[in-house]
Formats: sequence, structure tokens, C-alpha cells
Amino acid sequence: MKIIRWGLSLVFLANGLTAFFAPQEFRELLEASFVSHWLPLSVSAFLIIIGINDLLLALLILFNKYQKYILVWAMLWLIGVMIVTQDIIGVLEHLGFFSMALALWVSAYTNFAAQK
Repeated sequence: MKIIRWGLSLVFLANGLTAFFAPQEFRELLEASFVSHWLPLSVSAFLIIIGINDLLLALLILFNKYQKYILVWAMLWLIGVMIVTQDIIGVLEHLGFFSMALALWVSAYTNFAAQK
């Protein structure tokens, strides 16, 4: 499970860094999405939120902190990404990351339940 945790952490790290250092990819995706009309702030401001969110997820997943809750947030975030993407290849890619988060959550939850 440790390798899966590291891998998922690296995915979020890469996306967080992309949001800050190469935001055009995310900007184009968001601007083309129906979600851009619902954002209560500008796309540029939302890119900062994406970057912070993904970097925090990367660190918390990597250092195995609050796994029961963080992995649920990661799965919800990935579902949101799949909804925004609306591209079968992108959805399949993020479904793989979702599966990694789900496997880690099941492992964390069963370990947590076993400790009680």
C-alpha cells in the first residue's frame, strides 16, 4: 500500500505544481467546461485553489496523515475532475487515481476499525 500512497501523492504533487507553474492546461479545461459559469470567483483564482488543494493532498497522503478523511476528500475531488473533464480518456485516467485512493481508504478504514 505504501507504493500506491507514494504514487497517488506524486499525482497530486504534479497537478499542484502544474496549477502554479503551467496553469494554461487547467485554464483551458476550466474555461471550456460548464463549471466555469458556476465558479463564484475567476478561473485564475480557482487555479490557486487547485494548486493549494493538490499540494496539501500530496503532502497529507505522502505523510499518511488523517488518511480516513483526506482520502475521502481526494476521491470527491477526483470525481469533480472527472465531471469537469468529460473526456473518456481523461475520465479513465482519473478513475485509475480514484481507484488508488479508494484502495488506500479501504486499507486505512479497515486498519482503523481493527484498532478499536
